Amino acid sequence: MKKLITCAVAALSIHASSQANVVYEWQGNGNAAPYNLTLRMEFTDAAFAAGAVHLRARQYQFLPNTGLVAFHYTFPGPAQPISYLPTERPFGEGELLDMDIVFEDDLTLSGTFKAIGIESHVFMDSVGSLFTVSHADSDAGMMWAGCAPWTACAGATGVFRQVPEPGSMALVGLGLIGLARRVRARRGKPPAP
Repeated sequence: MKKLITCAVAALSIHASSQANVVYEWQGNGNAAPYNLTLRMEFTDAAFAAGAVHLRARQYQFLPNTGLVAFHYTFPGPAQPISYLPTERPFGEGELLDMDIVFEDDLTLSGTFKAIGIESHVFMDSVGSLFTVSHADSDAGMMWAGCAPWTACAGATGVFRQVPEPGSMALVGLGLIGLARRVRARRGKPPAP
């Protein structure tokens, strides 16, 4: 039992010292175009604890303390994806990100955002935690995402769900290993009188 407690304390201290960020990924319903979007947002633990992120980012701005660590958006086709790292580099010419995001208790997001990159853009709004693509377009078109050339895409719905971080998964794994060992050890002992 002492070994189990020691392992748990060590795992928790490693987890606490890692300062892992909180990651949310788009899970589309596949009910409307644009199809097969990938969208991933990474936030600091401090932003998650605060409950919301509000930012207005324009070209040539460097925003290291907004709570947003990374924003990545892609869709099928040849267009250049939108990839922002506001904690590491300033926004470039023509880039824009407006975001009003709330972290919900069920580990989903709600709110609204507008992301404009060099070749494409995506706007989303939510009712509760259900987001709808209100506008998406690309200089290269979005026919690979289900939209005719030179036609803006809209209508896809889905949610942003929190992705378990590797540290948490390792901690759960350690707990399960400890529980399995404890059950195995109890099975080997004679029943109590």
